[in-house]
Amino acid sequence: MLRSANALITRICHDIITPLSAISLGLEALSEDKYLLQEIKEGLDNANAFIKFIRELFSTKSSTFCYSQSSLQQLVANFLEKHRIQFELKSDFQNIPSIAGKIIMYNAIIAKEIIPFGGTVITKIIDDSGETTTTYAGNNTIPCFSTDQEADHKNIMRLCLLKLLAESGLKITIHQEDSKVIIHEQLINQQET
Repeated sequence: MLRSANALITRICHDIITPLSAISLGLEALSEDKYLLQEIKEGLDNANAFIKFIRELFSTKSSTFCYSQSSLQQLVANFLEKHRIQFELKSDFQNIPSIAGKIIMYNAIIAKEIIPFGGTVITKIIDDSGETTTTYAGNNTIPCFSTDQEADHKNIMRLCLLKLLAESGLKITIHQEDSKVIIHEQLINQQET
């Protein structure tokens, strides 16, 4: 478990350091160059979107808290955009319960491992209990059938987050169809366990 924790910490640090390093290098070479200034702004925007997303993902919310559909859509879309991944949230609910919001954010984090070359993520909220279906589509999708795989720097986020979701009382079903990976998550009724 310690190895997995260390790999997870390394991965998170990498994701934060990359845009911040670009900002640092850009500031060192700061000049009147418009292109350079644009690169610095993009690096700042990427770092800001990533940090806001992680802060929201790991923040504690009461069970009665709801995200507005539009704010959740914007938060996840901004996070995935830098990875060339388009995000669409389909829901009949304008207010998304905090449990469903967290599931959607966890699924967004693993999107860049499932579709590393970009693509589309579509999440459908089935009911207000947090039941969701998320479809990842893109070229060269990475299968994610098992949480028993050996963790490495390429799959650590996916494996840890899927395990965390499963341990939090969700029944997770994963299957692959052609160039799509589909993850269905449903809260397990406490009486069934």
